Amino acid sequence: MASIDRVAVGTRLKVRSRKFEGRCARHKRYNPAVDGRAGIAGACARCHLLCDIWESAIELNQLIRRFDPNHDDGKRPPEPRQAPADPRQMSLIGE
Repeated sequence: MASIDRVAVGTRLKVRSRKFEGRCARHKRYNPAVDGRAGIAGACARCHLLCDIWESAIELNQLIRRFDPNHDDGKRPPEPRQAPADPRQMSLIGE
């Protein structure tokens, strides 16, 4: 199951999460994001757990956004730019 580790770093709180792709063995087509609690067949305990995980993840994202409205977890940090190769060095490499 997914777990969230919280580590206090100075005055910052570092939240690390794990990607989780779970399915119920009996109800493979159940998707909590689409079906919600109403889509749980026969009070399946595993489907309820999947829905709990989904709702917890949504609530965590809402709390983070409420704390810092400028936070965008969809953005990736920019990759470090590499300086173009020096043409003098390229002449040393044979073709």
